[in-house]
Amino acid sequence: MKPGNEFKVIIAGGGIAGLTLANMLEKFGLNYTILESHSEIAPAVGASIGLFPNGLRILDQIGCYEQILDIFKGEDPYRMTYVRDRRGKVLAIQHSLSGELERRHGYGLLFFDRQDLLRILYENLQHKDRVLLRKKFATASVTDEGIRVTCADGSTFDGTILVGADGVHSAVRSSMISLGNKIRPGSFDVNEVDNIPCYYRCSFGIAQHVPNWVKGTQHRVAGRHQSQLVVSGPQDRVYWFLFDKLPQTKYGKDIPNYTKKDEDDFVRENFDVHITEEVTFGQVYSKRLSSTLTPLHEFVLKKWFFDRILAIGDSVHKPDPTGGQGANGAIESCAELINALLRMKDNRGGTLDGLSGAEAEKVFSEMQGARHERAHLVVDASHRIESILSHENPILSTLVLKYLPLVCDVENNLAQMSKIYIGSTTVKALPVPKRPRAILYCDELPSAPVTKNTSVVRNVLVGGMGLALFVTTRAWRLPLDAVEEWINKAPVTIRWFGENHASKVLNTYASVLAIPMMDKDPSARLHLVNFLSQLLSPLLIYSIEGHRSGNQGTPLALPSAYSVGMQILGIGRIGPAHAILSSSFTHELPTGRPVPVSVAKSLVPAVTLGYVLPTILALAPVPSFRRWQNLLAFWQFAPPLFNVLTSVFSAGLERWQRGRKSVAEYEEEHRLDCYKKEDVPILKSVYTYAFAVQATAHIATLSYASMHPGVSIVRTFFGLPNPFAPSWNLPDIFAEVATFFRYDMAVAVASFVSNNLYSIWDLRRLGYIKTTEAIKAAAAVIAGQFLVGSGATWAGLWYWREEKLAGLGID
Repeated sequence: MKPGNEFKVIIAGGGIAGLTLANMLEKFGLNYTILESHSEIAPAVGASIGLFPNGLRILDQIGCYEQILDIFKGEDPYRMTYVRDRRGKVLAIQHSLSGELERRHGYGLLFFDRQDLLRILYENLQHKDRVLLRKKFATASVTDEGIRVTCADGSTFDGTILVGADGVHSAVRSSMISLGNKIRPGSFDVNEVDNIPCYYRCSFGIAQHVPNWVKGTQHRVAGRHQSQLVVSGPQDRVYWFLFDKLPQTKYGKDIPNYTKKDEDDFVRENFDVHITEEVTFGQVYSKRLSSTLTPLHEFVLKKWFFDRILAIGDSVHKPDPTGGQGANGAIESCAELINALLRMKDNRGGTLDGLSGAEAEKVFSEMQGARHERAHLVVDASHRIESILSHENPILSTLVLKYLPLVCDVENNLAQMSKIYIGSTTVKALPVPKRPRAILYCDELPSAPVTKNTSVVRNVLVGGMGLALFVTTRAWRLPLDAVEEWINKAPVTIRWFGENHASKVLNTYASVLAIPMMDKDPSARLHLVNFLSQLLSPLLIYSIEGHRSGNQGTPLALPSAYSVGMQILGIGRIGPAHAILSSSFTHELPTGRPVPVSVAKSLVPAVTLGYVLPTILALAPVPSFRRWQNLLAFWQFAPPLFNVLTSVFSAGLERWQRGRKSVAEYEEEHRLDCYKKEDVPILKSVYTYAFAVQATAHIATLSYASMHPGVSIVRTFFGLPNPFAPSWNLPDIFAEVATFFRYDMAVAVASFVSNNLYSIWDLRRLGYIKTTEAIKAAAAVIAGQFLVGSGATWAGLWYWREEKLAGLGID
């Protein structure tokens, strides 16, 4: 091929990767030839294909998605998805998995015959004459002008680049490695292919009209060194995969090739293995249309190209099929190759004609750079799923499969799936059809997600909060002996629990709150009023975060524990602890944001009755000292009372809304309500309420302090002795208790600010906001501490954050 000749791609393999790439090349008028070894383009090889949102989005770009949907004739392919144990008993249920994925990502999950996808891709081509059958790749030779491919029948084809899309046993890959090490010794690790591992073998196939099979269901079956994925398909088909762990991991040339006898023996050994309680593997196999027993290679090669040759798909990145990402990954690789080619075309003045070997390698390097890390992510995730289902670690598998579903929301499982999809690519030069979705892909976000050194920021937060907790061990010098002595002198006689230790403890806690209220120095009372008012936000936000669907099954889902901890340990210790946990466990996807509407509606009345009113009564002058000390004692239960009232009110609302329907019926009817964002305006009203109350209290206390001749704002809020000094030499118990509250508030505010700033960073890290927005929000958090107080600032920030998270997606 001489310089200046037309750019042309030789594609070895007319499978999914090869035909997808051909469709993409046609979109940009780029020439190609497909060399396919089979005698027909869509052979009945008895395999199924699973397409997920990341692959379907790209197929939608090239005009194939609607034809794929037509296969299912408008039916929901998976009304029910089950996780089962080896006896077929249900461990977990997911309703309408495909529908959920479509609401989240714009595309669902579709399992059907691989042959049908090949037919659709082929029929979508404009130049079918460029697809040549019975052309099995044999060798390739590289020149300065281009590449020449020789087929097994002796025919030759010239092109600019060669793309090997010929599967896990790729002849192109073998030729490329041999040629590369011959021309440039050391280009490839000669032992890498021989070190490819095989952990499992798999029986897969297609069955039809299986007795007792429930149409529209999907089953993941866990077992001992075994697992199954069995899926409904169109035309009453059933696609099965039975994964069986090898006694020893095999590598490279030692990986076995199974015979028909091996398959017969395998089926006989596993004939009675349960899929459901009513259906066994043998019953499905008996209705087979086709079947195969094959080893499962799992790998990502270090290098995918040499000179003018590139290998894609299973030839260089092969995951365990349990994750269903093999074909989807190949489709992504095709898209990234097109993206790299078009960038090169733009850099060369709008043409790829006369592309040199060095330029081809630059294109391939960019393509691999865009795909390599993600290919590892997919391979690792698929192996992790398989290892859990097959009980490689029995304790971990039991925990994940049996107990986590009891405490985790369905969002947790969906979020793990979503993390695979959202980082996928597209053909950048083709429009992406608009389809409603709750989650944006990374390339659709306001900013590119930050992926480098993100742990550094988290470590800084954790280290800072750890230091804050350490400071509390030195600064928490509450003189309990002096408090007890003060109790004996003062007429404090709280005996709610009789003459026992519980009453004594309650007496002590109530007295600690009473001492600053009885202090002659007004600054102590002023500080306490400001401090207690600013606790409205942590109470509300700990509860809101504890009820978010994406935080279920994490330590954040225990808001009552933090409320109780605030009273026993102090918010100065709970605040840093919660900030640390939030940095590790807060949901990352916008679909993890929703709070049950019943909970959202309950928050304001619950916090008003449970915390605001008791706080006002405890701080307000009361003529009767006995009544006042009872109010102080009652206030000790105010934070957890708020949580109790929230639960009671929300349960009552749910019961009223449900009417005569059963819980199961009501939940099924409202299963997708979380995507309606009905909780957003309610939560925004909660934040507005919290902002108004706390800002009013903050401004009022500072205004009073500024006008009172005996009060110094600086001394009131910042008059803190050195926490590491051996003695503070404070004059009396009033000063000691006032100092304790100052430190409690100071450390708490430090944790609030740190948590607020980290939350802003987290939004930027995930790409949900722009850098300028993050900077402005951070500045507002700092300014808000002085202008409206820490609690009001937090409420205002969460109002803004709620809007940002709810605003992500395409309606």
